[in-house]
Amino acid sequence: MKSLFESKLKFYIFIFFVGGLATFTVPPFSFFLFVFALGFGIYKISFIKSLKKSFLAGWTLGFGWFLFGLYWIGSAFIVADTFHVYFMPVAVILLPSLLAIFWGVAFFLAKLLTKKQDCSIIMIVILLSLVEYLRAFIFTGFPWLMPSMVLSSNEYFIQTFSFVGSFGGNLVVIALSVLPFIITGNIHYKIVISLFFLIPIFILFILNFLRFNEINLPKLKDQLITIVQPNIEQKDKWNIQKREIHLRKLVELSRQEIEQKNYKNRLIIWPETSFAGVIPNEESILSSIAKNTLKNVKTKLVIGLLKVNQNKIYNSLVFLNSSGEIIYEYDKLHLVPFGEYIPFRKNFTKIADFFSQQDFASGTQIPNIDLDGFGEIITLICYEVLFSKEVNSRVTKDTNLLINITNDGWFGKTIGPYQHLALAKIRAVELGLPLVRVANTGISSFISPYGEEIAKIDLNNEGAKTLELVSGLRETNYKKFGDNIFFIFILILTVLQVMIKKTKKGE
Repeated sequence: MKSLFESKLKFYIFIFFVGGLATFTVPPFSFFLFVFALGFGIYKISFIKSLKKSFLAGWTLGFGWFLFGLYWIGSAFIVADTFHVYFMPVAVILLPSLLAIFWGVAFFLAKLLTKKQDCSIIMIVILLSLVEYLRAFIFTGFPWLMPSMVLSSNEYFIQTFSFVGSFGGNLVVIALSVLPFIITGNIHYKIVISLFFLIPIFILFILNFLRFNEINLPKLKDQLITIVQPNIEQKDKWNIQKREIHLRKLVELSRQEIEQKNYKNRLIIWPETSFAGVIPNEESILSSIAKNTLKNVKTKLVIGLLKVNQNKIYNSLVFLNSSGEIIYEYDKLHLVPFGEYIPFRKNFTKIADFFSQQDFASGTQIPNIDLDGFGEIITLICYEVLFSKEVNSRVTKDTNLLINITNDGWFGKTIGPYQHLALAKIRAVELGLPLVRVANTGISSFISPYGEEIAKIDLNNEGAKTLELVSGLRETNYKKFGDNIFFIFILILTVLQVMIKKTKKGE
């Protein structure tokens, strides 16, 4: 082992694979103990004295983490079945390379601020947590595969998000991952540091245990939700010749059990762009679909589709009633860079047009729908479920439900849809609200405010499930205080670092 760390090349190769191995803590694998692989990498890098080598080692660790965890984005290029497939290797390598820069910067700054010390592990924990926060906002943000996703794998650990949120969860996971190596390593003041990490984490996990074992979620028997997963392959989705077949499948799935249940209020939900058409041009077809599907005046249908308005195109969803009328429209607010729009298109017109001729437009935030029989509902399309701060800003005291429609058909039989589901579960727990996730090819799920999958339709299966809505929680710690909790912990650790630095100077 000693010779391994004496060879620069072998060390960086080792650090790369350590970062990759750590991703197996994230769903669908969920091997929690592998989180300590990440901690081992952090611990070893913390002893590097060179600023340049600290950056490079941190970047290498991050590159392993993001490459192994995000390889599935390449599936979108294969599914598209165009010449763009030749860009797949570039995209698969480029995105992890760019995201890894955040990690490299964290390790660089940690060493810069503690260069006279042998070990910079406290500053690494602080700064790595901070750059993960920044990663969620810079360049429109990409908070996918944050370390806190590790906690979504366990019904007790996931309760962490209700107390400290996603960014606080990052701090918990990073601190926990390095804790064994601090305890057993040769670090000054390791007992003090260990206690500062261990005691809050221990208390948090006790609270998690108590929270999950005190579940009390009454079902709302007068409120039914039907999730519909048609499992239409992406290559066929926009084939106009198959549209009637696809719509017939969606209608038939929606009407399962419709005659057998005597209900008062029902909400049937179809996935993102499940209607392969555009409104207002094809509004009459949409109206006909609603009339054919809804046989009860207290049933509503949610459909994902495209909308055109003044030469702008929107990724949207609509609520329809049994008369075929649109009673609510929502346009996606947070678009996917390179997926729904090309950044800096005006500056690089020829390159942008090479990939797509037109960008989607971002919608304008509107009030949440207040639906008879269900109350206030927040609607989210695909990618939007990632952004905790944006979702939290839309929650009011009257919000009863989160609906997230998506189309993960682009990502085939990869780990991508499982990770997307994990992110949806995190939002439900953070806000203490039930969340209905409906996907074209899966994974569709009804998620409780405690992160439980009450009902699920597995990946690449078609089906429909109807269930009674459960009530949300009155409050969660995160909903009340937001990311202030995260910054308080960052401040406490910063004070600890300053105190240790001053003490060492006085010795």
